[in-house]
Amino acid sequence: MTTKPETKFWKRIKNNASKITYFRIEAVTPLGLPDLNGLFNDPEKGSGEFWIELKVTTGKRVNLSPAQISWHMHRSKLGGKSFIMATPLVRGAISVYSGGRTLSLAQSGMDLEPCALFPEPIDWFGLETWFIDNVA
Repeated sequence: MTTKPETKFWKRIKNNASKITYFRIEAVTPLGLPDLNGLFNDPEKGSGEFWIELKVTTGKRVNLSPAQISWHMHRSKLGGKSFIMATPLVRGAISVYSGGRTLSLAQSGMDLEPCALFPEPIDWFGLETWFIDNVA
């Protein structure tokens, strides 16, 4: 059985997490619900929760369903924190986009400037610190 690209991406994140606990949402879920729920309790910044949609791209296009766009846009409008993390199919940099920019991301693809970019080799500590700083 072949492993899906998003599953491989998830394993990269899970195997390198140290400051954030991630829960992968795999069961039958409401349309648009993101792939990961992240929780942290930082001694300096406090605690926080956020959602991540994982996307593996084969070009500049980021495939987001209308339900995913709606979920992230609605969440952002109400003050919730959500993100899209995109990486190429051939392992590479990780681009992070805020959920409030999901419609723009669906329209512009990887040409849209990310909120954060983590080139290979991924600075996993820096990536987690970025999330904590932008959620707390």
